[in-house]
Amino acid sequence: MKTSFSTKRLSIILLLFTLVLLLCSGSYVLIKAYRPQWLHTPAIATNPATTPILGFVDKLNEEPTDGGKISVLGWAVSKAGIARVELVLNGKLRIPLTIAVPRVDVAQAFPGYPDSGKAGFEGKVDISNRPIELQTLELVVTDKQGGESVLTRRTLPALNAKQTWSDLLKLRGLKRDDVFYFIMATSNIASGGATDVDTIFRPYESDTVKVGIRVPILYLRTTKGRASDYTFDADFPSSHKCGTRTIAEDNLNGVIDYAVKHQLPVLFTLNGGIWADAACDAPEWDINDVLEHDAANLQWNEKNQVMADDYLKNLSGSMDSPELGRSLAFNIYATKNRHYKKRNLQHAASIIRKFATQYPALFIGVTTDPDVYLNPFFEGQQWYDYNPGTLRQFREWLRGSGPYSGRTMAGEPDLSHYKKEKPLTLDNVNALSGHQFKRWEDVDPPRIFSKHINPFWEDAWVAEWEHFRRHLVKLHYDELSQWIGEAGIGKEFIYSAQGFMAPDTLGMPFPIHLNSPVRNSDMGGMSVDGAMPSNGHLGAILYGPSAVNQVRMEESRSLFSVFRKLDPDWAVVEHNTADLRNPKRLANFAEAYRSLRDIHNYGARFISPMAWNGSRGIFAGQAGFVSYTALRDSPLEDAIKTFMISHANLPRRSRLWTFGAGEHADGDSWLPSGSTQGQLAPGKFTLSTVRGAQGSLESPDDIAFQPASYQAIIIKITEPETVTEVGVEGQTSNGEWVTLVATTELSRLQRVSAGLMLPLAGQYADTEFKRIRFNWKAAGGKPMILERIAFYAK
Repeated sequence: MKTSFSTKRLSIILLLFTLVLLLCSGSYVLIKAYRPQWLHTPAIATNPATTPILGFVDKLNEEPTDGGKISVLGWAVSKAGIARVELVLNGKLRIPLTIAVPRVDVAQAFPGYPDSGKAGFEGKVDISNRPIELQTLELVVTDKQGGESVLTRRTLPALNAKQTWSDLLKLRGLKRDDVFYFIMATSNIASGGATDVDTIFRPYESDTVKVGIRVPILYLRTTKGRASDYTFDADFPSSHKCGTRTIAEDNLNGVIDYAVKHQLPVLFTLNGGIWADAACDAPEWDINDVLEHDAANLQWNEKNQVMADDYLKNLSGSMDSPELGRSLAFNIYATKNRHYKKRNLQHAASIIRKFATQYPALFIGVTTDPDVYLNPFFEGQQWYDYNPGTLRQFREWLRGSGPYSGRTMAGEPDLSHYKKEKPLTLDNVNALSGHQFKRWEDVDPPRIFSKHINPFWEDAWVAEWEHFRRHLVKLHYDELSQWIGEAGIGKEFIYSAQGFMAPDTLGMPFPIHLNSPVRNSDMGGMSVDGAMPSNGHLGAILYGPSAVNQVRMEESRSLFSVFRKLDPDWAVVEHNTADLRNPKRLANFAEAYRSLRDIHNYGARFISPMAWNGSRGIFAGQAGFVSYTALRDSPLEDAIKTFMISHANLPRRSRLWTFGAGEHADGDSWLPSGSTQGQLAPGKFTLSTVRGAQGSLESPDDIAFQPASYQAIIIKITEPETVTEVGVEGQTSNGEWVTLVATTELSRLQRVSAGLMLPLAGQYADTEFKRIRFNWKAAGGKPMILERIAFYAK
């Protein structure tokens, strides 16, 4: 998504248009529009076919619940004709499937292909009597010229792979807050948008790592229409159209029914923001579209103009002509906006509350409107919001009057707890602005933003205006969360949804605090503080560099460290390791591994990857492929499965470093110190010291380690007898190193399945350490091979 929009990044904005349409139009529009291309793109060939093989796997149930049988269903076509389709186990054992199964739908889609009416394949493969440990499944199609294509490839966990942390969890006991979720973003549930989520990941789930789905609910768009004053409709029919487009592919009751039927936990994206109605104009159903017909309800630019909703439709790179020219105003005097938003949001939330009460194990939570901004899509051309109601509220905020004084009129909120610490006088305003306003009614915010002489980001009057804009965004998130709470949903289940995009080389870091300095581009009123709802938790939208915690910040802490400090229960409500700036490049396993590692270790409650019904990784580089929607058959999917195994039955608030996995080696930012030398291999860190010297390994910086939060530090050494003793030190904020675990002989350390336990106790329990250091002595100078380090949560 978006946070910073500099002039030199207009092309990036256009990519963002396409992305956010996926999330917020209620039916990931780009996915739907391109589905004929990416579903039917030639698959990756093992013995490349001279004629492309097209196909799709409708079903591959690799969980042998049906008496040890694997169910397969799909189709394939080729101009050369299809000779055979095989299920390949562990890359070696090839089992033929039944082909020439009638498929009327394929015949209609591909009338020019031979035997397209019999393009189907199916089978049930019995593996109950096969003496193998199932690790990989592949669907391989061979044409009549001998060319092969792999339609899909899946991996399975090894036997007992999830037992590492089981014994400790049994002793400790499972707590409600121990579960970490992977919540697959999707849409169009009724037509298969969530197919296989419940089966593909079932073998990887454990008591502490589970999978669910996230679906957008457009509470201002899915209504009973004009005749019923646009009240929310939980059964909104998908047959309603605006032109040829579906108004909304999902309705609330349909999502709930699917979750119950498939026993899939669900996160509801309650979306009434700018993207919810961007796909097309539907005033007969969408109250947002109706409200946008009245300028009094809208954000105005610095010239007091309201642009046409389709003003930006011809931007190169934008898909489906998104209607982004108009945004509803956030000021408290926009009474119609507030009335309909609050009423419909609370109606939807009340239905969700009943579902949560009846099926608590299936309810993860709700997210609010994604990307709450003062319209940033005109960056470099127009600034928002100069609606008269917004200007009135700005003046009252400056002087601490009206609702900020606690004196409110009917229907107005009491904003006294948002009052400026030092309200301004009219003389103060004149001094800051350089104007001579005679009355408060004349006070006007800055309307010229120079980037050369007297740069606007150094202007004190612009700073007041920008701080107010951030306050306005913060207030909107607060009110959304409060309205949801009033409908009966608890604070612990409510999340915002704000984008945090890494700034470009010329852009300043995005603001952390409401009063952070002004940046050199239009941030649309965004800040990290401002995305934290008063009655909920921070929900972050992360792509590319942001998703791997590689973002320049205004202070020394990393992005995820800032999230954890401001809200220990933050979450990632939308995620992909692909970079929005490069939609063709599929992010690799190393990036996915690091992203998941750090998001978990910095305390997030869940991740919602994009997108289950998006592009498939096996089609990277081909027509219609969009990397930042690629989840299935991608390195990100592989990394999720690897994570689910390594963290199986590990309580969420624990932290874990595994030094890579599979074919990936990673030091996880742990560094040998002193005379210690390190060598990396996948999942192993070999550490050598000079004979008789102490070995040392230092943690990443800024880990904010507080011993009181953990039972023990656990280390897994391949051969424990290569060390004679182990101890742990911690570095305080002033740089001093103190002892956390006294040097202890190997024979005195408790051994569990996960490794050696180093219990935490003592005078520093409540101290926060920015770094820790392991010290050990080797037995006879032998190297120590380290496989994992964990902080095990209480």
